Amino acid sequence: MLTGTEMMHKYHNLGTAENVVVLNEIKALPFRNLQQTCDPAAVEISGENFAEKTLLRNAACAGCPVGCIHLGFVREKFMEPNQYLYRQVSYDHEPIFAAGCMLAVTDPFAALDIMEEADKVGLDIMSAGVALAWATEASQKGMISKAETIVPLRFGDADAYQQAMWHLARGENEFYRLLASGTLRAAERFGGKDFACVLGQEMAGYATGEVFFVSQALGLRHSHLDTGGYSFDQKHTEKDAAKAVEFLAEDERSRCFLTSMVSCLFARGVYTESRLAECLSAVGYNGLADNIRHVSERIRCERWRLRMATGYDSDRVDIPKRFSEVVTWKGPLDWDYLSEVKKQYGRRIRAFTAEADRDQEKQNEPEKRGTLE
Repeated sequence: MLTGTEMMHKYHNLGTAENVVVLNEIKALPFRNLQQTCDPAAVEISGENFAEKTLLRNAACAGCPVGCIHLGFVREKFMEPNQYLYRQVSYDHEPIFAAGCMLAVTDPFAALDIMEEADKVGLDIMSAGVALAWATEASQKGMISKAETIVPLRFGDADAYQQAMWHLARGENEFYRLLASGTLRAAERFGGKDFACVLGQEMAGYATGEVFFVSQALGLRHSHLDTGGYSFDQKHTEKDAAKAVEFLAEDERSRCFLTSMVSCLFARGVYTESRLAECLSAVGYNGLADNIRHVSERIRCERWRLRMATGYDSDRVDIPKRFSEVVTWKGPLDWDYLSEVKKQYGRRIRAFTAEADRDQEKQNEPEKRGTLE
C-alpha cells in the first residue's frame, strides 16, 4: 500500500509543500503575520516551485520506503573565481510557512537561507518565524524600533531575517531575550498581544478556522500532530461544537496509539487500527492487539493527567484577537462558535484527567490494603 498505490504519492513527490497552493486557494494560508490568508505571490514558494527550482534529492527515515524528506539546495559564490559552495537544506510545508509566508519572503532560495540560519543556531523555525513576523508588524506599528531589533525588520527582507535569527538565538538584548522565551512574553513587555499569532505556542501553518485554532491552542503537544483540526474545518460547514470536540478527542486517541507504535503519521491511512492489530498478533502481542482502544484511551488520559500536574489549565489559555479577524473561504471566523468549541474541549480535557486519576487510585488500592493488613 505504501509503494504500490497512490496513497503516499503526495508525500514522496511534492511533499507537504503541496499544501501551500491548496491552502492559498481556499484562503487558509497565514501570510504577513496572518494579516492575510492568501496572496498571489504564494505561488512563488509553492511546493511545485520549490521542486522545480530547488529540489536536489529526496531522503527517507530509516527503513521507510516513502522518502518524504525533500532536500533543497542553495549556492554560495566565493570571491575567488569559479569557487562555489552548495548547501543542502530540508524543507516542507511548515518551514515554508514560517520562513516564507509569515515573513512575506517569496523567493524559495531566500526562504531556504532563512531555514538554514535557524538550523545553524538551533532554533525551531516555526516558532522563530512566527516570532519574527510579530516583531515585524510591531515595528511597522511603532511599538518597537531598531534599538530593539538591531536590524530593521520589513516583510519580505530575507537578509534582515537571517541576521535576526542570530540575534534571537544569542539573546543580543532585552528584546531578543524576551522574544526567545516566547512571542507573548515580548508582547507583554512591548505591546502587540492582539496580533501575536500564538495558540499555546507559535501557530502552525494553517488558518482553516475555529476547530484548528482551538485544537492547537489547547492541544497537548503541537496539536496539528495530535489532531486533524484543520481537516475538520475543511470538511465540515456545520457549526456543531459537540461534533467538533468528539472528532478532536477520537482523533487524538487514535494518534496516541499510532505514535506509540513509532509509526509515521503521514501513513495513518495505511496503518489503521485493524492493520496494527494484525501486525501485533503476528508477533505474539495478542492481548494488546485485542485492546487497542482501551490502551489508547489510557495513554491519552495519562498524558493529560501529567500535563495538568505541571500546572496546565485550559481556562487560562487565551486566543489572541488576530485569529478573530481571519477570513477564509467560508467567510469571517465565527468567534462564538470558536469560544464554544474551546469551552467544550476544555471540559473534555478535564474529564480525561479525572479518568486517569480514578485509574491511578484503583492501581493504588492493593497497596493500601496490604499496608492496612
